[in-house]
Amino acid sequence: MKKFMMIAVMAVCCLTANAQKMRHDAGSITIQPMIGLSTGTWRGERYTNGISTTSTSNEARVGFTIGAEAEYYTSTNWLSLSAGVMYQQQGWKFKEDSKSTNIDYINIPVLANFYVGKGFALKIGVQPGFKVNASYDGKSIEKVKSFNFAIPVGLSYEFNNGITLDLRGAASLTRVDDFDDDNKWYTDGGMLTIGYKFELK
Repeated sequence: MKKFMMIAVMAVCCLTANAQKMRHDAGSITIQPMIGLSTGTWRGERYTNGISTTSTSNEARVGFTIGAEAEYYTSTNWLSLSAGVMYQQQGWKFKEDSKSTNIDYINIPVLANFYVGKGFALKIGVQPGFKVNASYDGKSIEKVKSFNFAIPVGLSYEFNNGITLDLRGAASLTRVDDFDDDNKWYTDGGMLTIGYKFELK
């Protein structure tokens, strides 16, 4: 996830100067309903009987995501700003017991979109998230924080007909657990969506 974020930031810095005009005029606003696949992983360190276990011991959870975003196109021909509301299924499965931890969020991505080609954008921003469900092996978990804060990065491509493909990853900066111990648990998420942009008149 860290490597993905570094590559995205470097690409934005290198390519912005050569960016082409966006598909939408400056000052216009688009709305984009989105639906797709979501993934979640566990990152961090946990202690069991004094033994540390790292994030290599888990597998990703695959789920779905759905939501919508609004995007405002600035007077600069390569920059837009967007904000959205996404329901996203995250979580993980530890390999040693094969039991799933499912955590679902309402995420609110706020992004700067850098258009490095007509219809093609690199994006980075901030993403507060609010827990709507948390369970382990089908049983509710109480000690999961209700708020999560992550840094999303990604890329998207809008076709001439308004259909848009979007790929993102988001690295969490806040601990997911609310236990008073040495464990440091974080939940990262990713998603691949298809959407349709239409302009507000």
